[in-house]
Amino acid sequence: MSEETEDQNPEIEVLPEQGALPMLWRVKKAADESMYGPVDATTLKEWANSAQIAPQDMIDLSDDNWRSAPEVDFLDMLWQVKLPGDEPYGPTTLGTLREFVQEGLISEKTIATHAKTNQSLPVGALFAAIEFEKKRAQRRPPKESKKTTAALAVDMAKDQRIRQLEEDLKELRREHDTLIHRYRQLTLQMDEGGRTATVKKST
Repeated sequence: MSEETEDQNPEIEVLPEQGALPMLWRVKKAADESMYGPVDATTLKEWANSAQIAPQDMIDLSDDNWRSAPEVDFLDMLWQVKLPGDEPYGPTTLGTLREFVQEGLISEKTIATHAKTNQSLPVGALFAAIEFEKKRAQRRPPKESKKTTAALAVDMAKDQRIRQLEEDLKELRREHDTLIHRYRQLTLQMDEGGRTATVKKST
């Protein structure tokens, strides 16, 4: 499938070699310039999703035309986080973020920022958005346009905020009802006190 066809069907992820001659990719590690590959795009994506490709690593098509890993669009290296010591890391993949959570380098409360849109949200909310999108994709019509992960995550954050505001409103209403009830009790007590004082004066 050509790049032009892929643009016409944005809801379908297409790896570079689908419908064309297989393209073989190499990875040059930034730490020591060691090289790995050549491998196909599927394997390269698996490496990126398992924290084996760092943002500083370089990638080429076995032609010495090197570019940084985040510049390879189909790897989806889009998220930036801060590691212990406030060390910035990224952009990287969702799979790498999952690896970092499992290793204890970050938590689900760590803020992830999209490299292109600057939208930010906790890593846990980002994972939840991905799972929600998977379930939603199973139910929606095939031609329904697909929101980006970042946009979906922001929608979920808005929904969570709305639910929180609704809970806050319920709590305020309960407090209001309690105050009204207390006010009525005090009013009754004052009325009774007034009547008692009037009876004493008359006697």
